[in-house]
Amino acid sequence: MLNYPIPASTLTNVSVAQALAFLASPTLIARRFSEILADHNFLAHYLLRGKYTMVGGAVAYTPDEAISSGSQAETVAPGGEYPLTALPQDVAVLVAALKKGLGTEIADEQVGRTRMDPIERAIQMLAYDLISQFDAASISAIVSAVTGTTSGGAWTSAATIVANVEAAKAAIKGKQRGYRATSVVLTDAQWAAAAPVLLPLLPREAGNPILAGSFPNILGVDWVSSPDLPAGWVPLVVDADRLGGIGHEDIPSPEYISLGSIAANNGSNVEVARFREKNDTTRIQVRKPDVPIVVNPGAAVKITGTGL
Repeated sequence: MLNYPIPASTLTNVSVAQALAFLASPTLIARRFSEILADHNFLAHYLLRGKYTMVGGAVAYTPDEAISSGSQAETVAPGGEYPLTALPQDVAVLVAALKKGLGTEIADEQVGRTRMDPIERAIQMLAYDLISQFDAASISAIVSAVTGTTSGGAWTSAATIVANVEAAKAAIKGKQRGYRATSVVLTDAQWAAAAPVLLPLLPREAGNPILAGSFPNILGVDWVSSPDLPAGWVPLVVDADRLGGIGHEDIPSPEYISLGSIAANNGSNVEVARFREKNDTTRIQVRKPDVPIVVNPGAAVKITGTGL
């Protein structure tokens, strides 16, 4: 039996029998998906950190929920009554369940000729397509919901970037709903342009996260980028803890394995199944029964005029 994960150096030396054994194991296939997602996870889950459970094919949430009543605290005499504050009468919104899914078939001839290669390519294709498409749908929902903007200047100097990001953080905090900015979200190209300008703000040599290839925390917020952001994207400053969440529906399909059962720290809600077909092929299917929900659009602000 083939041990997993397969070392890259021995991938080409896998026998046909070992490749077929791998393809016959839903657990090994799910484990490979889990490894890929651990390396390239969903931006949607980073920006929408709340978790909602679908009941009866829908989930209800209260939009733009305030955590401050607006009432003033009063002086209470010994033994006196405390003033009562009424909760706001918000109107709940229903969101229907949504399931994203992809599948592909691997022919026996392909495995016989090139062993693990078609299996690995199929798994990677399904994983990256699902990530990209779900992130695109989630980002579209965020862009549509977030209307707050703050005017910035060209991001050609560290001073301008600092001033713009601090202004956006202040705009979010100024909503007086308990929002606190956690992240700046850029496209990969925008980050490539901004990173050199930010270098003077970071530690030198070994302590520099940019030189280490990781995303830094600057001005108290994490700086992240993604290739799945739409054209025309402008820098977004967001409170990812309050912006919204992901609604998940538990579908009782015995053929599917949840990646959360393979790796306890995998919160992607992705599920994988394999089926043996009559036309000498094995079908691999991957699904994500999730829907992105933007609850508090005021928890994010777009920075315009940066020239990025």
